[in-house]
Amino acid sequence: EKNGLPVAQVQKLVDEHTDSRTLGFIGEPRVNVLELNIALKALVAKS
Repeated sequence: EKNGLPVAQVQKLVDEHTDSRTLGFIGEPRVNVLELNIALKALVAKS
C-alpha cells in the first residue's frame, strides 16, 4: 500500500472501475486502469 490509502478504499475504487464481462458471461472483467489511477490520485490528494 504505497500511497497510504486503506486497502478497503482502494478495493472499492477498483470495483467501481472494473468493466463487467463483455456479454455477461464471456470474458474476464477488466479494470479501467486509466480511470482507476485518476480516482486514486484524487483520493490521495484529499487525504
